[in-house]
Amino acid sequence: MKKKFYKSYEFFLVLLLAAIWIGVALVEPKFLSLGTFFDVFRAQTVYILMAFGLLPVVILGGVDISFVAIAALATYPVHYYLLNHGYTGGMSVYLIAAIIIGLIAGLVIGYLNYRFKLTIFDLSLGMNTMIYGAVLFFVDALWNFDMSTGLDGWNQKALITVESVGAGGSFLHISFLIVLITGVLLHLFLKYTTLGRSIFAMGSNKSVAIRTGVNTKLVYLTVFGIMGLMAGLAGITWSGLEQQFRPVLFQGKNMQVLAGVIMGGASVRGGKGSVLGAFLGTILIGIIGQALVYLRIPVAWMDAVMGITFIAFAIYQTLESRTDK
Repeated sequence: MKKKFYKSYEFFLVLLLAAIWIGVALVEPKFLSLGTFFDVFRAQTVYILMAFGLLPVVILGGVDISFVAIAALATYPVHYYLLNHGYTGGMSVYLIAAIIIGLIAGLVIGYLNYRFKLTIFDLSLGMNTMIYGAVLFFVDALWNFDMSTGLDGWNQKALITVESVGAGGSFLHISFLIVLITGVLLHLFLKYTTLGRSIFAMGSNKSVAIRTGVNTKLVYLTVFGIMGLMAGLAGITWSGLEQQFRPVLFQGKNMQVLAGVIMGGASVRGGKGSVLGAFLGTILIGIIGQALVYLRIPVAWMDAVMGITFIAFAIYQTLESRTDK
């Protein structure tokens, strides 16, 4: 029997987000505005994309941290190559190149995990360090702010613009369409395809899944291919939004992405998670950060608040799983 939405974990997240939003607005009324949401969404866009990529890995029952390095690999060398060859076009070539490089890197990691039966986290730790080191050594170690003509102003392309507390107003950036399209496609894949359901099956009980005929090699390649593809997409989206390219892009941000996925209802034990949950969990992190700013709480408290929140969610999920048994 299909579980009703109002009884789901995702609905709980919606209520929590609404409670935080209204609670902060009682102290600072300006927080309760469409502009605030647009600001939060724009700041969290790339983390949502990376959360979508990490979600299948967590459902499989693993934790990978190499996706941030893949984002750097799929953007920084591409930018240098295109700049040195006089490219003056827009985002299309960047997007295609980043997606292809990210996909290939993800497939390599997936194959290594499958072929040598490695622990996902251990391999990702080594790949994370190796990829960042390779980009720094073989390309450059400096941030690059030189934009091709076609990239100038891409960060200001708005779908909707509204009044905001800050100067210039707030707007829903065109990258919202990237999040929407990839989120819908990933949801349909995980929920309605045999391969998508196989990922849940392997995460729930790998030995049983294998005995029932699940193609484990294909599952690993698919899961990490998605992770790499989304990492590349997130990397080029961030670079376009910030109008800069970094050789160590997202370094240290892997735990923030993982927190969004786990707070969204995915279990590190595998077999559980949803695209909507990953989206809401990542937005929750952004809302909390924005709330601290409006409440004039020092940003230095952000990590402490997020750590406490993450622990609270982990405890909640553990208690929930016990009651379900």
